[in-house]
Amino acid sequence: MAEETQDGGQTSTATTPPVTAAPAMPVQGGKMASRFTVGRPADFVSVTSWLRAGILRNGRGVVAAFIAAWLYVPGALFAAAVLAVSSGIGAYLYSGLRGEQTLPESVRSVPFLGDAMENLLTKSSGVQAAVLAVLLGALIGFLLGMIWVFLGPFQESVVDGVVTVVGAIIIGCVVGLLYTLYRVLFEHRILAVTGARRLSRREADLLLPLVRSAADRLGLRNHPEVLTHDSAEAAAYAHTRHIVIHKGMIDSFVHTPDAIAATIAHELVHWRNADAVSTAFVRGVAFPLYVVQAGGGWLRDRTRNGFLRFLIWLALWPVFVTVQYFVAPMQASDSRRAEFRADEGAVLAGYRAGMRKVLNRLRSFEGGRNGWNAAICATHPANELRLEAIEEPGKDYPLPDEDAPAFPFPVIVTEPGV
Repeated sequence: MAEETQDGGQTSTATTPPVTAAPAMPVQGGKMASRFTVGRPADFVSVTSWLRAGILRNGRGVVAAFIAAWLYVPGALFAAAVLAVSSGIGAYLYSGLRGEQTLPESVRSVPFLGDAMENLLTKSSGVQAAVLAVLLGALIGFLLGMIWVFLGPFQESVVDGVVTVVGAIIIGCVVGLLYTLYRVLFEHRILAVTGARRLSRREADLLLPLVRSAADRLGLRNHPEVLTHDSAEAAAYAHTRHIVIHKGMIDSFVHTPDAIAATIAHELVHWRNADAVSTAFVRGVAFPLYVVQAGGGWLRDRTRNGFLRFLIWLALWPVFVTVQYFVAPMQASDSRRAEFRADEGAVLAGYRAGMRKVLNRLRSFEGGRNGWNAAICATHPANELRLEAIEEPGKDYPLPDEDAPAFPFPVIVTEPGV
């Protein structure tokens, strides 16, 4: 299987030989394992190595989250917008009153360029001046918004300024670590609150043998606790110490257990590689944005009144724009690599056919759990590219795919007697 070293190092694509699966709740020192260690991958020699592997995996994503949340990018965007609009309006009105006199004498006296600028300014009725002012205002406003918090300390002394910057970095990392520990320690309770529950006897009879078999094929020494959710959505998620399989996934593939087994293997690779730990740390570093994004997105999605939706967007647009166009793209590449890696692990475990059935029939079985995940942490490659990546060498896979759901033939309604 494609796996990482215990210290989060380079990824290899060698198939790991099966070993005997350890109990789901390991025993250490003759006592029940601590609440923190139950369900974590036993392949890591310690809790620290496990957390380090996840935290250090997505360095670019962590840096992007830190810059966005702790260097006040939303505030900088707001300042850029305000200064751009005010500068553009001011430049338009001023150039309309002054005409060609708007240009400084030093510019108007330049041969050819001065005449060209005067003619352009006169014919455009101030539009060109307004456009230039908007661009300059946006740039200056954004830069001022990024540095205004640090101007005071640097004016006092360079040492105070450096200490302020370093302090922001330390605070961001500490908040990220605390949030990660919170998610790990209280994960079972958090999942229960969101609707996850233990398996029934019949569900356990169906799923647990598949989980044990997949873990054995992947060479895992243990597996996480398996929960289910009564949602009709066909979905499955890997968390730090649990896997949640929706009832909709079971119902959709109850007659094709190889597809369920492939999904389980996919999630076990995520779990083994501490992908959920990486996600939690990024979310923790960006915690100020996380709170606003999740809360604002929740209100926006549940507000039916168009005017109220506009007011919510107007109040929170800097955060939404920062998340969608800066933070999310920086997370996407790591998320795509994790998905390809999990698909590859399922294939190397012998579930190629099952994985193809799932990818052909479902657009995605790991959609966003909430607004934050949908925007930040659940960016997946296109299913067609994932299908291409797990093709068996030398085998032809024409379209339409044999595992794809059949499309109904259109029914043409005609008049009686026609």
